[in-house]
Amino acid sequence: MTVTVGSGVRERLLASAAEITCESGWSAVTMGKVAARAGVSRQTVYNELGSKPALGQAMVLRELERFLAIVERELDSHDDLVVAIRSAAEQILLMARDNPLLHALLASAHSVSRGNEPASNTELLPFLTTDAQPLIEAATQVIAARLERFPDLDLDEQQRDVAIDSIVRLVLSHVMQPGGSPATTAEHLAWIVARVLHRD
Repeated sequence: MTVTVGSGVRERLLASAAEITCESGWSAVTMGKVAARAGVSRQTVYNELGSKPALGQAMVLRELERFLAIVERELDSHDDLVVAIRSAAEQILLMARDNPLLHALLASAHSVSRGNEPASNTELLPFLTTDAQPLIEAATQVIAARLERFPDLDLDEQQRDVAIDSIVRLVLSHVMQPGGSPATTAEHLAWIVARVLHRD
């Protein structure tokens, strides 16, 4: 799988939706506002993306592409898998820490839980939690496609799939709820990978 960030009208629409979400929360996003900011008609938004939930999912997946580009780069530039995973995890967590859209989504969720914002501001969170399977599958495909570069990987196909799925879910959980510095968390994840690969 080759990850590419979109371009053209669709990219402008998703970028506009992300900007509005960061500024005012997801509940403030309307097809009309997105259209106005992107400089297109409201019908163009519907033609390109369909409903508001579809717009939200596409916006989240757009951000995912940026994270997966980091994974691709790190797995392609290191010859040792443990080092590659450590580096990829740290870079992802650093990007998540400074990602304004992710911060807006999580901040809105906290405000909703305190009764300070409308519940509609949490509509995007399932794409990162309970309905995160498309995200997990995309990340899994990126990693699996690059494991052939590491011939010393002593795992059968089922073990490989379980290991990748577990690491992806662990990284996602730390993105959503950081448990320490990116460097420390990445080191812990690398230790887990090393143990799975039976390295000391």
